[in-house]
Amino acid sequence: MKRLRRGASGTVYSPPASVDHVAALLTQKPSPPLARKSRSTEPRPLAAYELAGREPCWRCGEPPVKGTHAWDDRGDYQLLSSYAFKCGAGHSWTHSTDGG
Repeated sequence: MKRLRRGASGTVYSPPASVDHVAALLTQKPSPPLARKSRSTEPRPLAAYELAGREPCWRCGEPPVKGTHAWDDRGDYQLLSSYAFKCGAGHSWTHSTDGG
């Protein structure tokens, strides 16, 4: 390895790379892209306090008595929060948001 030299203007520069070094850089194969880890989750049941205050059933107006929550990873910048609810009358509905 060669030492850095100081030029007349006071700037520091390194000696030019050898032809072999440049050739080696140009013939390198690019490494494969890293596989992106999914952030999706399996639906988990919601506790009673998580159901309180949620939107009521659009058919009968009853509050949800059961529900699940899951994260759905649909790629870069597309992480959705997905809820599924069920009221006492048996109707079901979903609600999803991308955090926006």
